[in-house]
Amino acid sequence: MVKKMLNKIQKFEQQKQEKQNKISEIKLEIDNIDANLKKLYSLKKEYEKLESNSKDFLSNLK
Repeated sequence: MVKKMLNKIQKFEQQKQEKQNKISEIKLEIDNIDANLKKLYSLKKEYEKLESNSKDFLSNLK
């Protein structure tokens, strides 16, 4: 009986560890996605600023 319980405990501990590993992998993926998003939002903001400055410059030439 104790041996069965120990096997169950070991099985659940293994499942727990596998789930924790998956959580860590997913968190790392999310961090990478967040970093990419941050770069893209920054690039978008720079582009919009450049576009606005270009329009202002061109309208001042008229």
